[in-house]
This record gives sequence, structure tokens and C-alpha cells, in this order.
Amino acid sequence: MADPEPVPRILVAGLGSSGGKTTFAAGILAACRDRGLRVQGFKCGPDFLDPQVLSAASRAPCSNLDPFLLPGPLLTESFLRRAPRGSRALSLVEGVMGVLDTSTWGTSSWDVAQALRLPTVLVLDASASSESLAICAAGARHLLVRKGLQGFLLDRVGGAWHESTVRREVERVSGLPVFGSLPWDPSLAMPERHLGLQTPATDPGRGLQGTLLRLGRVVEARVDLDALLRVARSAPPLPGGTAPPAPSKGLRRRATAFAQDEAFCFVYPENAELLRRHGARLVPFSPVHGDPLPPSVDAVVLPGGYPELHARALEQNEGLRRELRSWVRQGRPIYAECGGMMFLLDSLTDLEGRRFRMVGAFPGRTRLSPRLGGFGYATGRLLRSGLLGPRGTALRGHLYHHSLRTSPPGYPWGMRVRPRNGAAPHGDGYGTGSQFASYLHLRWDTVKGFAQRLLGGEPPRSRSED
Repeated sequence: MADPEPVPRILVAGLGSSGGKTTFAAGILAACRDRGLRVQGFKCGPDFLDPQVLSAASRAPCSNLDPFLLPGPLLTESFLRRAPRGSRALSLVEGVMGVLDTSTWGTSSWDVAQALRLPTVLVLDASASSESLAICAAGARHLLVRKGLQGFLLDRVGGAWHESTVRREVERVSGLPVFGSLPWDPSLAMPERHLGLQTPATDPGRGLQGTLLRLGRVVEARVDLDALLRVARSAPPLPGGTAPPAPSKGLRRRATAFAQDEAFCFVYPENAELLRRHGARLVPFSPVHGDPLPPSVDAVVLPGGYPELHARALEQNEGLRRELRSWVRQGRPIYAECGGMMFLLDSLTDLEGRRFRMVGAFPGRTRLSPRLGGFGYATGRLLRSGLLGPRGTALRGHLYHHSLRTSPPGYPWGMRVRPRNGAAPHGDGYGTGSQFASYLHLRWDTVKGFAQRLLGGEPPRSRSED
């Protein structure tokens, strides 16, 4: 059954990373929001950084759309739960890497576009070429036009001659429109930082907000938004999504300490929503700014993020380190991903060789590396029953870290991880019972019974969490 109301939507994709996708996506969202439209941003893939920029531009939490983490109908259901309806709405999906990258795995931006029937606009980076961009446009038309490619956006154009020349040749060769362009202007570029773009959580000077304000105004002036909105409104109906899951019954409302600051900012919004649906009252606290563990909480969550950039502040929060160490030793519920796990280990050494004491709740040390220590999709299989499910449970997640970990030889890991990029399988997963800490980032709504186990209730005996 098709969704009864229209869901205007569009994919802004590119030919590679750092090609202008986020700049255009954020600018279009900001400009449409200023027009009074209800806007919602989405990001293809497992990225944590771009979604924070799109959230700031739309002033609504951005969701990730990933066919590996959300296989089958889960992808469409996740999209439809957040997508606004009606002619005064826009759902903008930003692609990941190049539009066809990882299509051999079925996880590319183009795979998302086909699953969600997204009209597609391709960003072309004009910074180092002019008429030659027509070659890219011709190739894109040949490969993609029958499946939804609607036109192009030009990023980092020079003066008027450059813009008109590129526009003319791209339109002539492809037969598709150029909807607009952005100039080569450093003040419009998304500020970059360690591991990626500047985000609201790492933007104390509010430089990002100023960039988004300027960007929205420039997009309004230089992009044919009316034409883009007509394209978005031409999207065909989607099969109707499921209603949001009802809150679990019979669970006492549980106070859950949820780390939230510059060091712990990698959180899928659906993960927090899952806990709330199952009775959690999330209590934010900031390890970086000296907060202790909130009083009278029943569980603790430490998301990923940037502990390496705030290691000194974390070391100086001796009271919290002592509380968390005691919490783990008492066997109380705690879940930590990547940077959160790094905080729970004995120490962290940065790229300058400076060693900082961490919580010391689990045995191990991490050292920052200039190269990625883990990257891409991975599957996990539990080696013992615990917080994430019974022994043998299969998990889907992703890895992204620049640290290397050293742990005692023969440590009894709780999970076997197999990266999809060909890296060697390895052990991961500290903790037993209601405790788990690892490098693997997960969508918790795909882990059956996770919320109930963390919050102290009984996991369901049938169906998934959703």
C-alpha cells in the first residue's frame, strides 16, 4: 500500500568525497527552512559527522540511511518515520562518497536511491576543470538517467565565464539541467577538523552556524530552488511505512546516564529514541566538563566521539573515573562504543606520545595512530551471552577509529569481529552480563532485546525491537 500523502524527497550525490555534497545539502536545507518548509535531512552510510551538520542546517535530527545496517524493509521504514509529508515539505538525502561507490556490496548512495525512489541531483566539482566536466556529465547520463538522475549542481565555480561555460557544456552533452552553482569561496566551505567536518559539538566558536547562515542565503540566490522542489515533488509513492513502535509496557522508568559533549558525540538519534521508548529517562552529563556520574541512575551509556582530543580533561575528572571504575566492578549496566570504550580502558596515548590515565575499568591501552586502525562495515558474532544477546547472535555494525588497542594476551573477548574490507577477523568486546564495550558502532534497534536488557526488563521472545 502506497503512502497516502506525498513525500517530497531528493538525493544530493557526488562523484567522490570532499566534492561539495555536504555544502549543497546543508545550504538547500537552510534555504528551504528559511522559506518556511518543513525540512528533514538524511545521510547515506554510517557517518556521524555530516549528519550533525545537516541537523544544524535543518534544525531537526538527521537520520542515517544504510542498507547494511538497515537491511530490507527496515531502510524504508526508518525513512518514512522521519520524512515530513505534504507539498510544503522536503526530505533531502545526502549521498556518501561517490554515487556508485560500494554498489558491489549493495550499500551505495545509488542503492539507497533505488530503494526509496529518490530523484537524484549530482554535484560536479568545477574547481579544476571547465568543459571537461561534460565528460563526467555524459557518463552520469549514460549510467544513471533511466533510474532517476534529474540534473546537476556545480560546486566551486570561478567567475561568470567559467560558470556559464561549464553549465552550457554539461547541459549540451547530458541533456539535463544545471540547477545552480556555488562559487569558489572559502567562507562557504564547511569547516574541517580531526576525522572530518566541524560539527556543532566541536564548534565552540559557532563558526559553523555562521557558515550555514551565509550558505543558505547564497543558495537562495544562486540555485533554482523552485525547480529542485518540483523534482522532489515528482518522487513516486513509496510503500506505506509502519507506525512508530509503541512504548514497552511494564517497565519501570529507568534513569540512564548518557555522556554528551565534545568527546562523546557520535550517536544515532534512533538509538536514544529506542531507549526512551522502552522507559529510559536519559540524563545527559559531560565527562569533559567535569561532571560526576548523575545521581540515582540505573544504567550508563558512553557513545563514541573524540576522547583523544580531550584526554587531559578526561584524566582530570578523577571523581568520574573513580565512579565509573566502581560502577563496572559492581557489575552494573553500562554500554560503550569506540571512544566510550577507550575512556573505560587504562590509558590513552596521543599522537605526540603523551599518555593520559583513563578510567581503568577494563584492561587495555589505546594509542592514537595517523592511520586508520579500523574502517568500514563489519559483522560481529557473540562468543558469550550478555547485554547484546545470547551466544551466537550475529550483529551488523561499522568501525571508524584512528587508535590501536593493546590488551592482555589471551583476553576472553565477548565477540568475534569480521571486517568486510578484508582485514583479519579479531576479538573485541569487554564485559559480561549487562556490560559491553567495544569498537563496533551499532544501530541498537536492530539488536533484539538490547534496550530491555540495558534497562533491566525482559527482552522480547519474538520479532525484532521494532
